[in-house]
Amino acid sequence: MEDEYKTILEFAYELAEKATDMILKGSAARWTSNSDAAAKMNSVDLVTETDQAVEDMIKAAIAEKYPSHKFPFVACSIGVAHMSKPVVGVMALPFFNQIFSARLGGGAFLNRTTPLPLTGGIPQPLTELSKCMIGTEWGGDRSRQCMEKKTESLFRLAGDPSKGIEGGRMVHALRTLGSSVCTIAALVSGQLDMYWYAGCQPWDVCAGAIIVSEAGGFFSGGKDAFHRVAPMGEILMSRRYVFVRPVPDSETETREEIQRRLVKELYETVIEWTNEGMTT
Repeated sequence: MEDEYKTILEFAYELAEKATDMILKGSAARWTSNSDAAAKMNSVDLVTETDQAVEDMIKAAIAEKYPSHKFPFVACSIGVAHMSKPVVGVMALPFFNQIFSARLGGGAFLNRTTPLPLTGGIPQPLTELSKCMIGTEWGGDRSRQCMEKKTESLFRLAGDPSKGIEGGRMVHALRTLGSSVCTIAALVSGQLDMYWYAGCQPWDVCAGAIIVSEAGGFFSGGKDAFHRVAPMGEILMSRRYVFVRPVPDSETETREEIQRRLVKELYETVIEWTNEGMTT
């Protein structure tokens, strides 16, 4: 399968390059146009004409070259799953001139040749949740039941337990970048330590899952899936995700033991919510 994965990776990479060009040109055109973005679900979940054009281009190209394949994708994130496991991923950040890519067993790279993470391909130590910069999102569902759980979770993560915040972790920082793809890219680059969110779709994370894993990072699902070590296919479809950046082994723990411990501590702190459209 290795040669086939290489071929698919090259095809997905070329699609990402085409999408990058379309997005840059579309952005430039928007500044000279009076048209506005069309809403997806509400005022915080938007789509532009360029978004739709990129999506249509990717669909058409896949249908022509791989008529039996179904690639999860969104904008400039293209992921391939084989037997319910991510095997090829490409994520493009057009305005930064960055394309992240990976295939199973082939490592993870920025712009084809720079190994990930961006610390010379060498993961930096991370041993405590309190030292983490954690990415998450407010998401499109701003209902009371969701917002109460999200804000309480962030309150606990940011709060100082020595100053009256029960269950507080006082993590180093919390970040919202507005995009799963951008957040995963920041994480695999070494600019974020963890990414935790519920509500995005499998095609939002499929590419990121293989890129992060090939770089030495960790990917799993929500509390239940994580503790059960659920099958990858179930995790992908769950719409609850957690990522941890690449880390080295310590003197007492392997990298995966460190990553799993950090996720365990995160899940001991936060409250899970269920967005509109999610089943559980």
